[in-house]
Parts: sequence; C-alpha cells; structure tokens
Amino acid sequence: MNIAICDDEPVFLKQLHKRIADMKIPDCVIHEFTSGRDLLSFYVKGMYEVVILDVEMPDINGLQTAERIRHIDKSVIISFLTNYAEFAVQGYDVGAFRYILKTQPEYVYAKQLNSIIDECRQRFRMFTFTNKNLSFKFRLNDILYFEGHKRRVSLFTITGELEYGGDFSDICEEMQKYNFVMINRGLLVNLDHIQNISKYDVVLSNGKKITIGRTHKDAVISRYLDYSTGR
Repeated sequence: MNIAICDDEPVFLKQLHKRIADMKIPDCVIHEFTSGRDLLSFYVKGMYEVVILDVEMPDINGLQTAERIRHIDKSVIISFLTNYAEFAVQGYDVGAFRYILKTQPEYVYAKQLNSIIDECRQRFRMFTFTNKNLSFKFRLNDILYFEGHKRRVSLFTITGELEYGGDFSDICEEMQKYNFVMINRGLLVNLDHIQNISKYDVVLSNGKKITIGRTHKDAVISRYLDYSTGR
C-alpha cells in the first residue's frame, strides 16, 4: 500500500507519518510532501492508493491539489487534514473520503485512519477465480453480489454477470471479512452498493431489489449501520 501525505507544517507531517507507521500496515510505503505543487510534480495515475492532504497550504491549497489529482486518478482515496470542520462540504466535489481534524483526540485520529485503511483494502482488493481455464479478476468495489447454486456461483458486477464452479460457503466466509453481508441463504451482497433498505428488501445501486431473508434482517441492518457510520 502506497500512501502520500502532504502538509506544509513539518510538525504535523511527522506526527501523521508516525501515526500511520505505528499501525504496522503490511507492505506500506509512506511518502511525505510539503506542498501541493511538490506532490503534483511527482504524481502519476495508480502511484498511490491513499493521499492525505492538508487543506490550508500556501500557493496551491489542499482542495486545489485534490482537484488536479482527481483529474489524473479517479480511484485514489483522498482525505483531508484541517483545523476547520467547515471545509468538509467543499471536499465532496473531489470525492473526499474523510476529514481529519488536527485538534481532535488521539483515539479519534486512530479510528479515522483505520477507516481509511479499511476503505483502501476494500477498494483495491481483487477477487480472483478461474472459469473454463480462464482467470478473472474483479475489484471488490465493482462486485454487486454473489449468488450460490449448489456447486455453482453467479457473480454480478457493475458490468455484467459470470457463472463459475465454486463453493459459495467458502466465498461467504472470505468476503464477509470485507463489506459483504448475507441477505438470505443464497445471496451475499456488497454493502457499498446498497442504496436503500426497506422492511422486506434492499435496493442496489443498479436498481435491483432483493428480498431480505427473515432470519438475516437484523444482521443486515446492523452491518449496514456500522458500515455507514464508519464511512
């Protein structure tokens, strides 16, 4: 995992670097930048999974830097450091994932940084399988849901559907470590793509409505609330 942190105040930059390093993230590389212009001169698409920017920087501020990054890289997770909560609304224009207040308690820092890393693991993790001697890879974020049929699995993504031979119970065990939840006995849905939960079903980002199994409803609502508040 490659992370870029950018702040014109060396004290905050070093503090943030230490906080992330102390998380002991496997294969994590942290690059420091002291200005938006410095980061942009170095930036190419796919170089970083996470970029954390100070909002209040001279010359090119964090929001302007994020706008230019977003033109280059649509997938990177952008989060902001700031002393002022009112900047948060402006960050929606560049798809900001998180705002981190510099003056907040340490335990809140830890919670927010963990949520960024969890989002990174979900967004960039690949699901791999083989079908008819062909290998396929999909980002977890691009998967809507899995449907199990005995020894066959149907995979529904934002671009289409594939069916392959596999053990649905193994997929459930693995994917529920991430943002996936059992809707009923044969359906495992990506929380990222749930748009609405009603009394009897969920509506996905593609408009599909799926019935919630009676014994699964409480778990679905609980997981969805945890997911929503964590973001």
